[in-house]
Amino acid sequence: MSTTPKLRLEHVTKQFAVRGSNDTFTALDDVSIDLAAGEFLVLVGPSGCGKSTLLDLLGGLSEPTSGRILLDGRPISGPGLDRGIVFQQYALLPWRTARANIEFGLEAKGLPKKQRRALADDYLDLVGLAGFGDRYPHELSGGMKQRVAIARSLAFDPEVLLMDEPFAALDAQTRESLQDELLRIWKETGKTILFITHGIDEAIYLGQRVAVLTSRPGRIKTIVYVDIDRNVDDVRSGEAFRHYRHEIWSLLHSEVERARDLELGTATEEVEHV
Repeated sequence: MSTTPKLRLEHVTKQFAVRGSNDTFTALDDVSIDLAAGEFLVLVGPSGCGKSTLLDLLGGLSEPTSGRILLDGRPISGPGLDRGIVFQQYALLPWRTARANIEFGLEAKGLPKKQRRALADDYLDLVGLAGFGDRYPHELSGGMKQRVAIARSLAFDPEVLLMDEPFAALDAQTRESLQDELLRIWKETGKTILFITHGIDEAIYLGQRVAVLTSRPGRIKTIVYVDIDRNVDDVRSGEAFRHYRHEIWSLLHSEVERARDLELGTATEEVEHV
């Protein structure tokens, strides 16, 4: 059995040049973490901690200033069909039906039309949208659109599914329903999932492990191993869930305070230079 992680971040740092000066802005600093094949890992952190920057790096949309990101032991060097990405905004093509949106990645793989349609219908069924293949995005609710986006990312069989706050724009009831659906899909497909959120409850409910990021620059503050029974009624009200919520809230609280102090300090400097 191979001990090579499915996804590995090795001392990843990302800096940006500050426009109009010789200074640099560090978004992520020395981030190292491994994901095993089939693992569900959640990253949670305060606003501005570099979560979306990290997703850009994982998606191959930008490169680390230093460090490496490896998928199955090979460096990520750009975008690829070995990674599926689900964003907060659904990013569906409005002129395509739900089925045709799911087929989009399959077209890039060169699959014949009949096979594309069969796979798209399989994944519509997987996400609970059998019978909705001919609907256009404007005919679907927000939760249904996100189901289509998940199906589209899964249909071309990526090695890793990257999810950037995919349920943040949904109402609470729809969000909880889709969290359950995502866990079911994860168990059925065995996919490796890296899920980014700022919601503590969502992180605990979904993740086998929760990596807590510091405020800017983003570093791994600690990793919390979550051990709860998600098959009981109202798991979020249970003692174990409350324990993890308090633990992660305590870890994040000081980071949120530090992020606010940094913002206030930056605003003060800008005022003084006016």
